[in-house]
Amino acid sequence: MAEDIEVAIYGQAFRIAAGSAEPEYIQRLAAYVDERMRAIAQTANAASLNRVAVLAALNIADDLLKLQDQHSEASDAIVAKTEHLISLVHQHVHGV
Repeated sequence: MAEDIEVAIYGQAFRIAAGSAEPEYIQRLAAYVDERMRAIAQTANAASLNRVAVLAALNIADDLLKLQDQHSEASDAIVAKTEHLISLVHQHVHGV
C-alpha cells in the first residue's frame, strides 16, 4: 500500500498518496507549489485562496509548456544533426 505523505502548502496541511514516489520528492513538489503560491499572492494581491491556487497553477502550467516546447525544439535539432552526420558518413563511405 502506498504511503501517505503529509505536506503543507500555503499554510494548509494535505495528505498525499505517494504511490511509487519517494517522500522527499513529494515534499519537493509541495514546497515548489507553496513557493509559487506565496510569490503569486505577493505580486498579484490575490486575497482568495482559490484565486492564488488557480494563478499558481497557470504559472506552473506555463513553465511546463515552455519546457515542453524547448524539449521539442532540442529534440528536432538533434534529429536534424544526426541525419546530417549520417549523410556525411554515407558520403564518405560510398565516396560520393
